[in-house]
Amino acid sequence: MRILIVDDEPAARRRLGIMLDELDVEVVGQATDGVDALEKISERKPDVVLLDIAMPEVDGFDVARHLTDPKPLIIFQTAYDEYALHAFEHEAVDYVVKPVTLKRLRRALDRARERVELHSRPSLSPELLERLQSVLGHTAPGHRPRLLVREGKGHRLLALSEIVRFTAKEGTVLAHSAAGRFFADYPLAELEDRGAGSFLRPNRSELVNVEHIHRIESNGDGSATLTLSDGTSVHVSRRRAADVRRALQA
Repeated sequence: MRILIVDDEPAARRRLGIMLDELDVEVVGQATDGVDALEKISERKPDVVLLDIAMPEVDGFDVARHLTDPKPLIIFQTAYDEYALHAFEHEAVDYVVKPVTLKRLRRALDRARERVELHSRPSLSPELLERLQSVLGHTAPGHRPRLLVREGKGHRLLALSEIVRFTAKEGTVLAHSAAGRFFADYPLAELEDRGAGSFLRPNRSELVNVEHIHRIESNGDGSATLTLSDGTSVHVSRRRAADVRRALQA
């Protein structure tokens, strides 16, 4: 099997490399952060990725969410209590608890090898990732100033302060900025949480950056219209108008 190590801690990468060498598997590289991981996964096509969860800016969940086909098998690395993860034993995922032991790593790789030999690579569905994040979410950083978005065949980190608004249509979320429009692989509710109060929800399908709101005007029927820094007009539903006004006055 071809393995890629992803961890932002040099000591952890070295330790995993030593254990993998003892287990006689091929290490195709090491990645130091989430963006580096996505680039090396695309370039080197590993069978398995040993993926740290708690990394700054782009964590393990972000990496898993942005993988493109053909996707490698994922073995998450986590510092969380192993007993909380028993519910995922038979899912399309495996995990090793830090500090990783040789015995547990061997078991995870044996399981991965069986799937590789059977050409069985179950996908990490958004629902499964959401369940995992609900259990392991405390390991992820809170407010992060940049967001991982898709750009062509690759990815880039886009500053949240540069994003004028997010729009959602038919399951696709776009981030709109002066640099262009980018695909954002996150639901609006999660993006609102990530923004930590810097974004407002004027209606069901849009999220706007407070700093890019230049004007709010009543429509006379309880709804309102926002004018943004790029000249865009955004409708504020009657249900959300009062909350939007209060937030702008705070």
